[in-house]
Amino acid sequence: MKCSAGWYGLRATAVAAGLMVLGSETGAGAESSTDAGKPVEQPGVGSEHSATTGSGVLQFLQQTSVSGFVSASFFHNFNQSEPLANAFVRKNDEFSLNKVKLALEQPVAYNASKWDGGFRVDLIAGEDAKVIHAAGLGDSDTPFDLEQAYININAPVGRGLKLAVGKMVTLMGVEVIEETQNPNWSVGNQFLYAENATQLGGAASYKWSERIETTIAVFNGWDRVDDNNRSLSYCGKVGVTLNDSTTIALLGYGGPEQDSNNSDWRRGAEIILAQKIGKRVGLYVQGDYGIEDNASLVDGTAEWIGMGLWATYDFSEKVQVALRADHFIDDGSSRTGFDSAGNATLTSTTLTVNIKPFRKLHVRPEIRYDRCSEAVFDKDGELKRDQVLIGLGASYIF
Repeated sequence: MKCSAGWYGLRATAVAAGLMVLGSETGAGAESSTDAGKPVEQPGVGSEHSATTGSGVLQFLQQTSVSGFVSASFFHNFNQSEPLANAFVRKNDEFSLNKVKLALEQPVAYNASKWDGGFRVDLIAGEDAKVIHAAGLGDSDTPFDLEQAYININAPVGRGLKLAVGKMVTLMGVEVIEETQNPNWSVGNQFLYAENATQLGGAASYKWSERIETTIAVFNGWDRVDDNNRSLSYCGKVGVTLNDSTTIALLGYGGPEQDSNNSDWRRGAEIILAQKIGKRVGLYVQGDYGIEDNASLVDGTAEWIGMGLWATYDFSEKVQVALRADHFIDDGSSRTGFDSAGNATLTSTTLTVNIKPFRKLHVRPEIRYDRCSEAVFDKDGELKRDQVLIGLGASYIF
């Protein structure tokens, strides 16, 4: 799954304001510009120790923001089987506790004149934790995951240079792990097959102006804590805000991802365009291209192309409709594994109604159609080329 350099502030550059469902920004915690992470004096000795320690704990809590959400869903597959090619909708006719998400953060802003430091930790419990679990971080079948844990530092270089080290989420994609920030409840094929979810490594970001930001990242590999070979992977991204309504992001990545193999590289590029039209319409376009040496199931170089379009319309502050259409071509079937003889093509169309009865509660009925060039969707023991899902997801943000 997902090239990472990590941090949500840069993801916001790619997707732009308004990607968060119904305009809420509390669920995944985009970086704020408040000062945080200032050094705490060491506790003294003797009778002052307890008081000083208590003051330090209080100061830490005052500087640390806490956010999160709880999400659950129920979906029906008209094939009467567990859904396939869907990251976070994996059960048929069963309730799912998708996520209990908790984020702790002392955010760091760009600053040209002083050093600053902070951190971010994201914990996820629930069914979705199994999907994003990084290799080497304990048992992947347990419903718990350390999604992020990194240190963030601002160095007074130029306009301010942000440095991060630790486990971070990807920079790739319109969609993110947190469904509360996505236009639709389920995620598309590009999230699942063209991107990684997390990385362990380091990243450096620099904001050249109010409209241009760049990030360079070095990490162990896609969705890995421990490296599976002796080479690192790399990712670079440029985000440009053209105006108050338009943003564009360009990203490139490369590195060997196969076990004990340092020579066969996975490399590719991505472009994301976000466009706001008036006060009610939002459009998002994502294109992906990738290749990997000697990864095809029929030998040779694997190649994949992904295209996605999202459109949202706000009827009011409480009701929004979101439509997604995507198409994924897997030449060599290295990403999906659906065709051992060579190629597979996936298409999906999803319609979601995002309802917000009040600010912290999101209720989201959804219908989705998937079609594959190969017969991969199970129906009563018979394989079909399509599936239809209908269901309801709900989340409470705190």
